[in-house]
Amino acid sequence: MIILVNPRATRPSNRRFPLSVMAIGAALPDDVSWEIVDGNLPNIDVLATIIGHVERQAAGNDPVRAVAMTVMPGPQLVSAVPLAKGVKLRFPDLPIIWGGNFGSLYTDAVLNAPYVDWVVRGQGEHTFLELLEAIDGRRDPKTIAGLAFRQPDGSNWIGKERIWKSPDELPAPPYHKIDVDQYLQPTVLGRRSGVYQASIGCPYGCNFCGVISVFGRREKVQGPERTAEHLAFLVRNHGMDSVHFYDNNFFLNEPHAREVAARMKPLGLRWWCEARVDALNRFSDATWRALREAGLTMVFCGAESGSNEVLAKMNKGITTDQIVAAAAKTREHGIIPEFSFVFGDPDEPELQLENTLAFIRQLKAVNPAMELISYFYTPTPQRQSTYGDVDANEGTPDSLEEWIKPEWVAWMTHENPRLPWFEQKLKARAEDFELILKSRFPSVHDRQTRGWGKLLGQAAAWRRWEQGNYDDPRLLRRIRKLARIVPDDTQAYGHLRPSASAKAQRAPGERSHWLTLPLMRRQARSS
Repeated sequence: MIILVNPRATRPSNRRFPLSVMAIGAALPDDVSWEIVDGNLPNIDVLATIIGHVERQAAGNDPVRAVAMTVMPGPQLVSAVPLAKGVKLRFPDLPIIWGGNFGSLYTDAVLNAPYVDWVVRGQGEHTFLELLEAIDGRRDPKTIAGLAFRQPDGSNWIGKERIWKSPDELPAPPYHKIDVDQYLQPTVLGRRSGVYQASIGCPYGCNFCGVISVFGRREKVQGPERTAEHLAFLVRNHGMDSVHFYDNNFFLNEPHAREVAARMKPLGLRWWCEARVDALNRFSDATWRALREAGLTMVFCGAESGSNEVLAKMNKGITTDQIVAAAAKTREHGIIPEFSFVFGDPDEPELQLENTLAFIRQLKAVNPAMELISYFYTPTPQRQSTYGDVDANEGTPDSLEEWIKPEWVAWMTHENPRLPWFEQKLKARAEDFELILKSRFPSVHDRQTRGWGKLLGQAAAWRRWEQGNYDDPRLLRRIRKLARIVPDDTQAYGHLRPSASAKAQRAPGERSHWLTLPLMRRQARSS
């Protein structure tokens, strides 16, 4: 038996299908048994559950051969380290395998941990199968692409990259191995929202992005017909009414978008996806209408900056005019745009912060429904020259124990990276701006603020917004604190933020091939 572990990454109320470990399990041969242990489920003791599996299986004919964990930076890493330690302490000879974004980016740090034996880098399905042969002594691990491990002399072996497969070449998600219904939770999109991933990678070259760091400029896309088939199963058998696509780039081109619309429309789902503003701007009005009629409700676009100079440094491949055009198109067709922005330019942080704040105001005037997603720049290891020529590996920890300290968790989640070029006063200004904007224009995601608090916040923020005064909005902070039904949920992302009514009804993270959203998104809010 293989135990596939999804360590805790979010609150139980924000749990979503554990697509990464589901994908690994689906790829295993029929004669290999496997179970998923999901740390995001309510009231679960993950270590005790793993120990129970191992001890029960040891008494039969199908002992546990390995424990494999998917690990993203941030909260999931914090959960995974003591978990791996605990399993290795209890079962010293049981192989511990890590896959996921963290090990793919910081392989040496993982291999420096004596309680992790193997690291699967990048797309994991086929690497994992071949690793099982190596564990059984039937294959030289140095011949396995995508694998890393400690050698007997203590040095680390990092194998060549694996040529990865399209989702069309891989098995369907094994929904029979999970309790689907307990993962369908209310969001702004619907009462029973699920998640899905129809592609892997991204063909664009943004030089700050964690997807590019792991995959390079490549993307493999599943055919819309197969995607619709899988979603139809969830609609028909489990009443799913909405879906969040985890794809880093959902639309290839206009013909692909039209086919997606045609396949999605009969399902009656409301849905959210990520897309490029330049790609969206090339769509005809007929395609926009088809997407809206097919249920496209929200679209997330990486805008990143209000400066064309900075966008060029990022190798973003778009302009501010294109971002404005996308805002106008979404307004015309009744689709809510989410625009993400990076605060903390390494070269001119104060100037570029002010440029970006002014540009966000411009977008809000073009499309008042626009939603702001902001984060603070944190260097990520790259295959190419980095944005701002910052060495992303310089000074990063070489041990997992260091990585899980609070200051490095804040760095990984982009909440407070504390980098020398971005002073705390600039961070405070960005946060104050966002508080004023979201008070003046309450977010559709906000189901945690009482109605009176929203009305009072709108009134109190009106003059500040009109005057462009973002200095120390103490009154708005006080209103927000008093009007919150529950405290701010920093482990919810995008439309995955739960509604207040849903929160009262529930107990107190992708087909991502061991990866999820780009590192420059807030991982703490993504699973």
